[in-house]
Amino acid sequence: TTTEVISPYSWADLSITLIPYYQCLDILPDFSFSSSVVECDSTEASPLDALSTLPSSVPLPSGSHYRYYTDGSLVNLRTPEVSLVWSWVQLIPDAGYLNSVATFAHGTIQNWPSSTRAEAAAIYAALSVSLDDSTITIYTDSQAAIDGLNLCASSSYTNSRLYYKTTNFELWASIESSIQSKCLTVFPVKVKGHDGNYWNEFADSLANSTHHSDMAPLLPAATYTSSHNVRLVYDNVVCESNPRRLFKLHFQATFLKDLLSLKRFQFVCCLYNKDDYVIDWELTWFTLNFSPAHDASFQASHAARHYTFKFKLFLDDLPLLEKLKITRSDLYINLLTCRSCRDHMEDLMHLILCSKRRSVMHQILQSYQNHLFSKLRQAGELADKDPTPMLRRLSSLSCWTISSSNWSSYTLIWGCLPTMFIDLFVDLFIPRQSAMKVVAAIHNNFIQKLRKRIWHLRTYDKSKWEDAINITLKLKTTPWPSNLPATSYVPFSSLPPLTHLVTPRDSEVDWIKNSMTQAFAECNVDFYSGCVIRYYVSIVASTLVGIYQGGRSREI
Repeated sequence: TTTEVISPYSWADLSITLIPYYQCLDILPDFSFSSSVVECDSTEASPLDALSTLPSSVPLPSGSHYRYYTDGSLVNLRTPEVSLVWSWVQLIPDAGYLNSVATFAHGTIQNWPSSTRAEAAAIYAALSVSLDDSTITIYTDSQAAIDGLNLCASSSYTNSRLYYKTTNFELWASIESSIQSKCLTVFPVKVKGHDGNYWNEFADSLANSTHHSDMAPLLPAATYTSSHNVRLVYDNVVCESNPRRLFKLHFQATFLKDLLSLKRFQFVCCLYNKDDYVIDWELTWFTLNFSPAHDASFQASHAARHYTFKFKLFLDDLPLLEKLKITRSDLYINLLTCRSCRDHMEDLMHLILCSKRRSVMHQILQSYQNHLFSKLRQAGELADKDPTPMLRRLSSLSCWTISSSNWSSYTLIWGCLPTMFIDLFVDLFIPRQSAMKVVAAIHNNFIQKLRKRIWHLRTYDKSKWEDAINITLKLKTTPWPSNLPATSYVPFSSLPPLTHLVTPRDSEVDWIKNSMTQAFAECNVDFYSGCVIRYYVSIVASTLVGIYQGGRSREI
């Protein structure tokens, strides 16, 4: 009969007692070995020799065969509680050990979190405790780790071009350096994960228990980042990802921070209700750069004007009268009002709320909502899930009600889209990237209707007045006369005062360092949680170049 014994202790707890015991044993088995995958050709000192804080393997004579099962684990990615751990289990068959497990070790590693990094750290730690001139078999369920070891066989990490293009290049370079300096012969062996392999499950359990251990040793960064004389360091964190991406992220993060600090984007701070409207910046940039499919109603010739209108709307740079009074005060007098209703000054808010266009604007916004409803119902049918709760959440958003005091409706029309648009589709098991394409297509359809049914009619009313007083296209595209004094006119704004301002939680957060320590480089921008995406601000910059090549006052 088989008796099941349940222990209240984790592998991490047991290792504290077991490892010192195993280190006292003197075992000298004789193992044979075959041809190598990785051969040594260097006698340089290994940077891993300084790892005195790590647990040791059961020592074998020089030239012996070490066998390790290695594993890594990653939890809480993209949060401050991210945890990156590793483990290895040493096997010595036929030596009297229970299930041939001679000893095991576990620990943590910091920065650049990924599952592959955890697996590589386990291999690194196992090699560090193996004696020189040994043959080592590494059993792992990570194909990426095996591929990395195979690259070590060809000394790929000493090639500077490949070196800097490889993620975790400092760690892999130190693994390669250790193999060469210690004259190790390494065999990587792929095992299937979670398939009942006792030793692989042992290593996996040990790694998972390390997340909850306060005594697990930290893999010192100083040792595995010393393979080269030059290191790229940002705020005491060594760069181990493509430096080009780091520089790009740095500049793009700076550009986005500058963009959001502009006065025209201060309304973002008024969106204080996290359950209602939180801007998804990744979705916003994707939608701005999205090109609608061409059909009978939207031909290629329309695309350029659509693109220009969309970006000028987003940047609050449409040639509205209150803008023109500043840029062309020689043509547009300060007292000039909306040419459609003749009652109010014309700024962006009035463009939406003008009495001559309010009902049309309501219809367009209702069509936007209905289009989203339709796609959510289709997603619910595909997922065999009732979409009613999602539809209820969508209809409860305040952005569907247009008013001069409703910042969320203004934000939606501006083009800063909410996270809920994507979350609802993801809840119905639609992949995020597919959901982004659906929402981007719907929003661009909304922009096209806004341009055709609101902007074109407004431009027609304005052009009739311009024709009456002889403001021609040639006159509008002529540069401002240099002999005219600069205008002191303060543009009218129908926007509500910036009340309920909140200080974004990411205002003091180092976005670059977070991308290095918590893997924020690929995640979504959440203005309230301090996350950051790989910014697509270059899209804005390149588009603006095309927009302004024809002059600021050019009509669209």
